[in-house]
Amino acid sequence: MSDSGPRTTESPTTIFLSRIEAFGLRVPFTLATVAMLVLAGWLTNTASGENLGVHAIARLGFAPADTASFDLARAIASVLVTNGPAAFWTALVATAAFAGFVEWRYGSMRAAIAFWGTHLATIALSFALLAPLHLAGDPAARLIFLARDVGPSAGYVGCLGYLLFGLGRRARLISLGVGITVLAVALALSLPTVVSQPAEVSAALSHLLALPIGFALGALMSRERPRHSSGS
Repeated sequence: MSDSGPRTTESPTTIFLSRIEAFGLRVPFTLATVAMLVLAGWLTNTASGENLGVHAIARLGFAPADTASFDLARAIASVLVTNGPAAFWTALVATAAFAGFVEWRYGSMRAAIAFWGTHLATIALSFALLAPLHLAGDPAARLIFLARDVGPSAGYVGCLGYLLFGLGRRARLISLGVGITVLAVALALSLPTVVSQPAEVSAALSHLLALPIGFALGALMSRERPRHSSGS
């Protein structure tokens, strides 16, 4: 005797919404970070094509010299604000890709540590490297030390470094070496512009520091299995 009871089928819209919900529950940190970047881009008009003015950079940016003030609010605000449309869209795509993949594979806590941990560690290490040179009177170091910048690049580069550690042993070392070499060359090429664009040099230094910091964070937390492994 066949089953003549009612059959319920989900509509395509319901299936689509349920998948969106499942995706959102898996990467809430990334979605929240991207949403804050979008909000900051809208409030500052950088998403629509404007660049931040000098006063806005001075108010919202963060320099290695600011580390000694322990101004956490400024440090956080400087991550969420971008300067100009190119920086805005780059930050949006890179954060979604790198932080999103860390969160998708390892979970929200690790993604937050990789992103914010790298950002804060990069600030501290930049201060430790530049402060002695600044006190010694090095003119280039002084410009970089005092230059305020904005954007989440240290955080998402740190997430990239975290992901590199997840590769095979040989691939991870080769990838890290190539990445550090590329970033070191970028820093070297930016040094001649330190007088006119010290913030650009500061950002290049941050990227060079952030990649191995993110890699080191991946190594420190490597004993725990990914949240979503292929065998689960």
